[in-house]
Amino acid sequence: MGMQQEGGKGNAFTRMAGCGRSLEAQIQDIRTYGNHGASPVLRAMTLDANGIAKPGDTAGLCLMFGCYRPFSTPYVLRDVVRLLDGLQLDYTWLEKEYCCGLPLLPQIEAADRAAGLTMVREFIGNNRELARNKGADKLAYCCAGCAHIAKGAFPEAQEAHAYILDILLDALEARPLRVEPMTIASFEGCHTSYRTSFPETTLDWNRYRRFLDTIENLTVLDVPNTMCCKKQADAIVETAVQHDVDALVCACSGCNVAIRKAGRGKLRVMSYPELLVQSAMLPTI
Repeated sequence: MGMQQEGGKGNAFTRMAGCGRSLEAQIQDIRTYGNHGASPVLRAMTLDANGIAKPGDTAGLCLMFGCYRPFSTPYVLRDVVRLLDGLQLDYTWLEKEYCCGLPLLPQIEAADRAAGLTMVREFIGNNRELARNKGADKLAYCCAGCAHIAKGAFPEAQEAHAYILDILLDALEARPLRVEPMTIASFEGCHTSYRTSFPETTLDWNRYRRFLDTIENLTVLDVPNTMCCKKQADAIVETAVQHDVDALVCACSGCNVAIRKAGRGKLRVMSYPELLVQSAMLPTI
């Protein structure tokens, strides 16, 4: 593709995930294996080890895990699947799922952005075609970053790409939700890793926050999303602790990783799907 790569270019995550591979080697790995960092065999074994059973081969909804969610936040995927099954929503997923391109974009020079966008559209287009072969007309991403990149890369077909919270909230809106009385701090997410590539694109973060107010017995305080999880995870947790909340809930699947780590021994950090499982009174896996 003619894209040039500076040595060590990219953020800390992309440098770590690259594992010393050149940009060209990473692109070739995705074309060969789909996943940016692991083979489909390892991903399938990880899903199975976390109790996530393979669904039917065809459905109108295709669940997209992302390259790193099965390994960094398998608890999010478990709760997503529990909700989909409990709500009797039909879904399938891809045995070979292509990377959305997010780990590659920070490594691409500004002058090569057009070629980078072509590459991203190639990978996401592969997923759309594989999903269509399974009867799916909508892709639901468990990774907020993947959802953002897909919508940004295909502005003409954004309705085909959804963050998993969109699917879950659509199904839960008519259902009475409640929890044992609790107070949470809500952190939307900082969006710094993926907003840079497509700053004009956004997910429905306001909806995700408003929905929390519909859950009976839940009191919600807000942590400003002006802090970045990569550099200020401890400060995000400390802000929540100062408000004496029972838990911190993060709507962004990516931010959940660093904040959960920062909260160990200090504060319970929940993913948004975890709270939905609890409020919908569905058993966890």
